[in-house]
Amino acid sequence: MLPTFLVRRIATGCVYSRAMKKQTLLHLNKRNRASLLFPAFVFCSSIAGAALAQDKGELLFLNNCAECHQRDGKGIPNIYPALAGSEVVRGSAVDVALVMLIGRGEMPSFAGSITYEDMASIINYVRNSWGNSGEEISAQRIEKLR
Repeated sequence: MLPTFLVRRIATGCVYSRAMKKQTLLHLNKRNRASLLFPAFVFCSSIAGAALAQDKGELLFLNNCAECHQRDGKGIPNIYPALAGSEVVRGSAVDVALVMLIGRGEMPSFAGSITYEDMASIINYVRNSWGNSGEEISAQRIEKLR
């Protein structure tokens, strides 16, 4: 959803110019205002969508993984591995998906207990948290691994 103040400013043509340090009234017709409003809406929607996806992944992680791997992703030394800075996590998303599907060591398989979409959300959250950085994986890609 586009912030109200931004809608109001674009709709009225009144914007704040930092260079001029004052409000400037733009003389825009309705078509020009709409052409500014749509890209602003798309931009804000994409940011909100990414934030919601990250929040979903974090919530799923906290409910399914944090007991062992801990909220901060540092695990429990000599018992449960850290995900923060992990070579496996920073490597291929497919490898992480296979661990979730098959299980490994003390980690159970999550196949059948959570959806592929939820697995993708968790993997994408873990691969982009605590200093990790990695490409995202889709639910469809995980399902093909099964």
